[in-house]
Amino acid sequence: MSNEAFASRLGAGVRTVANWEANPNMVLSPGMQEVLDAALRDADDSVQRRFGMLLDAQPGATSQIEARPTQADERPSPDAAVEASQTHWREVRQYLIESGIGLAARTADLYDPALRVDHVPAISTTSWLPSGPVPLENLVLHWDDNPPTARITGIEAEARSALPLRAPGHAFTRYTAAIRYLRKPALFENRHSYRLTDVEWGEGTSRMRFGLATFFDKLDVSEPLGHEAAAAELAGHLDWSHLPFRGLVSDPFDLSARIVNPGISTLTIRRNTADGTGTFFLLRRDPTQVTNGRHFSLLPAGEFQPASISPRSIASDLDIWRNMVREYAEEMLGQPEHDGSSGVPVDYEIWPFYRDMTAARAAGTVRPYALGVILDALSLNSSIATATVIDDTVFDDLFRDLVATNPEGEVVFTLDNNESIRGLPFDEETVKRLTTREPLGQTSAACLTLAWRHRAHLLGANY
Repeated sequence: MSNEAFASRLGAGVRTVANWEANPNMVLSPGMQEVLDAALRDADDSVQRRFGMLLDAQPGATSQIEARPTQADERPSPDAAVEASQTHWREVRQYLIESGIGLAARTADLYDPALRVDHVPAISTTSWLPSGPVPLENLVLHWDDNPPTARITGIEAEARSALPLRAPGHAFTRYTAAIRYLRKPALFENRHSYRLTDVEWGEGTSRMRFGLATFFDKLDVSEPLGHEAAAAELAGHLDWSHLPFRGLVSDPFDLSARIVNPGISTLTIRRNTADGTGTFFLLRRDPTQVTNGRHFSLLPAGEFQPASISPRSIASDLDIWRNMVREYAEEMLGQPEHDGSSGVPVDYEIWPFYRDMTAARAAGTVRPYALGVILDALSLNSSIATATVIDDTVFDDLFRDLVATNPEGEVVFTLDNNESIRGLPFDEETVKRLTTREPLGQTSAACLTLAWRHRAHLLGANY
């Protein structure tokens, strides 16, 4: 009914009641009764209650008006159920973003303490951690044409509690679809990613095997794991009995059970050649730009992915060093991202920054190492932990255009606003502070912890 029609009917009803007050014995005509009833059917609850009170106050009168059911008595409409489901999903996801670091620590407590990487909320196994830093040239990557079919993909019944309704009677079938439609960050694209299928550390040559997957293949398992834990903690039950999807991933180190697409976390140490000390940098991640924001991460850090959709890139970019250099260029120098969407492979031989970094590596003034493979205890996302040691004069030349911000967040030069441009000190106090008191991401914290464990190897026996 239009506002004008409702006002007309309500006005007629008001005049009728006014006449009734003056003459309580008046009998309403059927037509006038219909006008009054129609007006009150369209009125809100407060108006109906007031008319009911007015009629009940008449001597000997009994109200002929039936109040509409209260909100508590009404069944929610199908659309209201969808809205409530999506609202709850957003609330849990917000808690996951806000409390992810602490929640990860409490989730890590569910696992065998022997799996913890020291005191940080990350886990690993002895077969995934070498006894010491492995020079990157001693790590050989192999291609896996036929990786095993994953048994856990995020569409299982155990994951459904993390999937909100998208329409009456229909839930989102994958968590990435819910992110895309309900809370999409700025950087959210389903690119090719390398899938880890095997890792073997040796005294001489170490090996990793990779197949091909997509970025969303990983998120459709890791994000429901985090969401389920956040919902369980909000309900006061962060234990295995309330984590059915996590329980389905019975062995987090089984690379055939689910798709494990590792990122690469790199601790970049600017080494002072005069005294052997080091400094490093962090990134304060922006949650509006990236999926897992609002914390610190090492710089650089990124997914292990081809630089383009070209089949040639898939083969040629299966190289940790190339991936690291691309991340250095993007995150520390602000150069355009090789985001995997182009059809043109990167020509590394004519790229000046890559050539300079590789030449410095050949000269021994840039020294990259692999430290192991680790899992974030909350999401079970994996990361290849690496460290790059760069002599100070070479660093200052290669990164003379070091940026203060990049598309993923803000570069952190200091924790105490002391205007340092050389980075945070790589010392026990800073490492302990970052891994115990600051919001440093789980895999970054594990990488920093492993680097500190092997500091003598990385920076010199006297460090």
